[in-house]
Amino acid sequence: MINQPLRYFSAIARHGSIREAAEELHIAQSALSRQIQKLEEEFGVPLFQRHARGVKLTSAGEIFLRHAQTNLRQVERVRSEIDALKGLRRGIVAIRSIESLVPHLLPRAVNRFCARYPGIQFEITIDGSDQVVAAVREGRTDIGLAFYPPAEAELETVFKMREPLVAMMSAHHPLAGRPRVSLADCAAYPIASPMKHSGSRILIDVACKAAGIHISPTLETNAIQLRVAFVKVNHGITFLSRLSAWDSLRSGELMAVPIRDRLVNNATIDAITHSARQLPLAAEEFLRFLQGEFQDLHELAYAPLKREAVARSMRGAEKASAQRLPGDRRS
Repeated sequence: MINQPLRYFSAIARHGSIREAAEELHIAQSALSRQIQKLEEEFGVPLFQRHARGVKLTSAGEIFLRHAQTNLRQVERVRSEIDALKGLRRGIVAIRSIESLVPHLLPRAVNRFCARYPGIQFEITIDGSDQVVAAVREGRTDIGLAFYPPAEAELETVFKMREPLVAMMSAHHPLAGRPRVSLADCAAYPIASPMKHSGSRILIDVACKAAGIHISPTLETNAIQLRVAFVKVNHGITFLSRLSAWDSLRSGELMAVPIRDRLVNNATIDAITHSARQLPLAAEEFLRFLQGEFQDLHELAYAPLKREAVARSMRGAEKASAQRLPGDRRS
């Protein structure tokens, strides 16, 4: 089999255990150990540190892992090109994504894509935006879906969707009836915040600095569901995109109040790839498919806002017309 030692090595690195890797690969643990010993003898350095709970990559092992992952993806590309001669029949799409796309976009897109191409498999890991970017940069995934990622020479943005942060709060919150709020308004209430160094937290901190205010979060967590639960039970506020809490918004449990501060309205969710890597055909095709699915979902999520904006405009026009009528003496 092509690159079998690299597959073995990558499996052990992923599990941190020779036993668990052997179970996944359906081979004897002793045979797997011998393969790793051969690699270490060939390079003249240990690739793993052995300890009681498993194994850990050495510095040399980390270098070799990057090579192994790149090589395996190149082999996958070759397979997918050969399969393309017969149609898109098999392949693996590796994705790193932020949590906010888990409830709706990813299950829907994967399900519809697999209905069209039943032989395609997916490996999806959920992470913060900083880890998504790192995985794309280091070649550990095909596609990254990140919130407001930094611009880097090694990253290519395939498409992006505007996804402003809003102030998410209970429908009974004192600020819930306002058409807009500022970050200063929100600072007077308990705040549930994302963790430092995440894309949304960086954006919030930059916006607060620009506004000259300081927010000290009551709760910091990387779990969106925990932040949503936090604001449901008190007068707390959290800052999320609408897609992150769409179910709670549709049920009326939460309100999404737009934020006046300009910076938080510039946020986007970006689909990124490595600029120097050619994706496997299955990943290329899924990326094109995903853009359409994202657009459809985005329009569905923001349809109530568009209808509300049209209704406000019509009410404003009617009010202006009514105010003009008493003074209109042309008849």
